[in-house]
Amino acid sequence: MWLASAAVFAAEPALADVSRIIAAANAAEQQNPVLFAIPPQSLSSAIVAFSRVADLDVVFDGPIADGATTRGVSGSLRPAQALQRLLEGTGLRATLTDHRTITLLRTQAGGPTDAVELREINVEGRTTGESAFGPVDGFVATRSATGSKTDAPLVEIPQTINVVTADQIKAQGAQTVGEALRYTPGVRAEGYGAASPFDVFTMVRGFRADLYLDGLKLPKGNIDGTSSSVIDPWGLERLEVLKGPASGLYGASNPGGVINMVSKRPTDAPVRELQIKGGSFDRIQGAFDFGGPVDEEGKFLYRITGLARDAGSQIDHAEEDRVFIAPAVTWRPTDDTSLTLLGSYQRDRGVWPFFNYLPAEGSLYRANGRRISTDTYLGEPDFDRLKRDQSSIGYEFDHRFSETFSFKQNLRFSRSDFQTLGAVTGRASPNPDGTIDRLGIFVDADTDVFAVDNQLRAEFASGPLWHDAVMGVDYRREKTGYLFTFGAAPSIDPYDPVYGSGPISPRDFTVTDYQATLNQVGVYAQDRIRLGQWIATLGGRYDRADSDLDGAATAFGPASRLKRKDDAFTGRAGLTYLFENGIAPYVSYASSFQPETGVDTVAATPFKPSQGEQFEAGVKYQPPGMNALFTVAAFDLEQKNRVTTDQLFVQRQIGEVHIKGVEVEAKAEIAKDFNVIAAYSYLDHEITRSADPLEVGRKLFSTPNHQAALWGDYAFTSGALAGFGLGAGARYIGSTTDASNTLKTPAVTLFDGQVKLDLARFSPQLVGATLKVNATNIFDKKYVSQCDGSAMCTFGVRRTIIATLNYRW
Repeated sequence: MWLASAAVFAAEPALADVSRIIAAANAAEQQNPVLFAIPPQSLSSAIVAFSRVADLDVVFDGPIADGATTRGVSGSLRPAQALQRLLEGTGLRATLTDHRTITLLRTQAGGPTDAVELREINVEGRTTGESAFGPVDGFVATRSATGSKTDAPLVEIPQTINVVTADQIKAQGAQTVGEALRYTPGVRAEGYGAASPFDVFTMVRGFRADLYLDGLKLPKGNIDGTSSSVIDPWGLERLEVLKGPASGLYGASNPGGVINMVSKRPTDAPVRELQIKGGSFDRIQGAFDFGGPVDEEGKFLYRITGLARDAGSQIDHAEEDRVFIAPAVTWRPTDDTSLTLLGSYQRDRGVWPFFNYLPAEGSLYRANGRRISTDTYLGEPDFDRLKRDQSSIGYEFDHRFSETFSFKQNLRFSRSDFQTLGAVTGRASPNPDGTIDRLGIFVDADTDVFAVDNQLRAEFASGPLWHDAVMGVDYRREKTGYLFTFGAAPSIDPYDPVYGSGPISPRDFTVTDYQATLNQVGVYAQDRIRLGQWIATLGGRYDRADSDLDGAATAFGPASRLKRKDDAFTGRAGLTYLFENGIAPYVSYASSFQPETGVDTVAATPFKPSQGEQFEAGVKYQPPGMNALFTVAAFDLEQKNRVTTDQLFVQRQIGEVHIKGVEVEAKAEIAKDFNVIAAYSYLDHEITRSADPLEVGRKLFSTPNHQAALWGDYAFTSGALAGFGLGAGARYIGSTTDASNTLKTPAVTLFDGQVKLDLARFSPQLVGATLKVNATNIFDKKYVSQCDGSAMCTFGVRRTIIATLNYRW
């Protein structure tokens, strides 16, 4: 943290006011309020913390701070105000030495300030003005709200959090949430490969992740995920993956972790961006993003983001057309109060092959010397249809009562309507004539969710301890309707498909027809307690969940009604130590609770709540003077009463699973316009208890033991190549198995690339215009992404090339 600097500073006889000094050193955006939480401590360590938060270099001679202490500073303040409070009573003042460096000097009564030899503290921990709820400049985020429900440094959270920024999403050309997570350790985001239009099957540490948007849980959907929410990454500032149990803050959730997405919001600075995309599989897309102040005082801000897309797929006849729009408005009547309204609507239409399952015989391995083509469509193009409509409206209200207390309320109504009609493969083994049997199906699913989270935050000192506490009550009501019927459909030859060969009757038999309602209320509290360089994180929560499943009579049984009342205490305890050199080791324990709505398809009994717990130890490293974050973590994770969907339309509950693992992530801006990402994860997983003795000891379905990824991109800023940028990446996905552990999907290594051109090099009139080409799976590797418990498999995504013309002004 200390950088020797043999500089001597002769101070001016009269030093300027701190506020004027910092105002001169910073642009207007840096003078926006920043959230400070610096407890009473030695002045030297407090200045280090201030520098990291405010992104200012502060220099002073070490001896002048010896023995000096500060009362600390907390609250949302401009850097000038915060520094002034830190220096109160210390006998030190500040002056500006260059455009972003502040020098602290000793003042003498009735005389000039001493000239002193300086040692420089050069802390550049984050981009100025970074907020856990806003954009990040580059790939490296240093703050998050997901891990604490407060805007906190990532190094202070005693669990692994991986952040994917909007800049990374753009650089890698990600078109879905799954694609955006390709370079994140311990995440299995594209198990269903080219044939899934859902995000909800994303796995984190071997478990299906719960999806959140702006801190509130999204609809989870049904057995097949149909009424779950799908978020377009164009509307996001960042994706945050909190690893391990999170029930202590968020209530019902799986123990692998949660994925919280942060929406684009109104900003003080104007935003004006237009984008056109085109590429593989007849993709064409237009998008826009506009925002900024409405009035001169900046009390009203707006943001409106949207896109329209017409796209095919590597699978013949499959289509996906989307319209998305998300308006937002912020009202700030005072510096202490803000209200942000957030809305969205998304409309998807297309031809969808319902995962386009293929038999292992012919996809995973050859059948009579032949393989099924990766573009084979086994549905009925003139019959199959997909309709999905999503909408949401909500708000975030913030008010600070004082330097100690603040209140936040987060509320959202959301609805998802899904309907599909189609023909799907119905068995794993081909008939003697080589054809595959099919079923006609109809699925109609809808989910309505109301969620509200009320938080009271308190920041205060008690003796030598500094507290950052949050207490809250949240409520969630989710109502789901689900109808699944099937009937006859003609068989099809997977090697030479002929469509329209016979009638399809998708509504002959009703498999599932129910209405489910879940009401959950939770009370939680968390305190982040700081003593010197130690931070203890202690949190607990009590949840009560009432579920009501009302099933209509079907061809397989009479009408039934199941009611459950479940409650649980969950929590988290962690300890972190912050070394001044940027290293932060930590240990933690966390538990999870998840009421499971539904019935075991095999045992015909209602599900028990699942429960999980995890022990984790790790080290985070944020090097001073470098925009980088390195994380290493080891964990031991266990879940009881796991619900799995390892077979199509079959949902069952197994006894207990155990996962141990190691994860490593490095994100760094090596130099200006040179970014690097490296990730590795190892998972050792098995089923340790089950009603079926033969299942004990098996590996989990579609969960690789090893995953690794490496990405780097560089933009030339001078010389003959000025304006050009290059990027390249490699992804390794280890082998996986099906639920019975009889089919092994081979490991695969895929390569991605990017070429970017700043068009301003050709003309000053083109400033802000860029042309970028992204290619994924450059070498067009053909591979099977996974096989399920019915020996049905899906192909992975082949080479995809997309060109993007972007203009910002």
